Amino acid sequence: MDEEESDTALEAQIKLMRARDVSFDTLLSQSNAPSATDIGTATHTFLEFCDFSNLRKQGVDAERDRLVSLGFLSADTAKLLNRKQLEKFIQSDLLAQILSAKRVRREQKFSLLLPMSAFTRDPIRQRLLEQERLFVQGSIDLLLEDAYGTLTLVDYKTDRITASAHTDPNQLVEDMLLHHESQLKCYALAVRQLFGKAPEQILIYSLPLGRAIPLPISQTV
Repeated sequence: MDEEESDTALEAQIKLMRARDVSFDTLLSQSNAPSATDIGTATHTFLEFCDFSNLRKQGVDAERDRLVSLGFLSADTAKLLNRKQLEKFIQSDLLAQILSAKRVRREQKFSLLLPMSAFTRDPIRQRLLEQERLFVQGSIDLLLEDAYGTLTLVDYKTDRITASAHTDPNQLVEDMLLHHESQLKCYALAVRQLFGKAPEQILIYSLPLGRAIPLPISQTV
């Protein structure tokens, strides 16, 4: 490329940049925009520390401000909360179930050794992995125990829901199993190890949907 062609190409690039209707400040704010992980972490933190009864009585804003004043949430983290989703949570059957529970455990820690065959549906892989073990540590978002000692395992999800899953309950369950079955099976096994019995019910509470989704997950190894 000669000098004249180089100058022409440079001028074209400058014109293209000037033609863009995006300011430097806008680009900077976009680069600093919170990620889905940031928003999910803020939501989980709120649900970990909130007073469920106070949330129902006083509403999202009052409980958010209380958590900020106590240092459980930073002011910046509080700004990431999706108020509309949390208002749906207040009206959900899950919150009613939480408030009526005999015991509520949040962020239940666990560590256990599991056969790797538990994390695949493929029979061939199950046979190949049956002697392999995996050490797993984690924490369960929510574990409810009712007056009869029945356990319900709950995992909060802030994932976006596809349009097809919104209208098809079977597709919704299939999508949840595809992305979260191994994790929730691990949680269920941890519950059985910690408390001597498996959870009667396993739920994903979808913040975008505003409701809990029961999942049929095998709890055997």
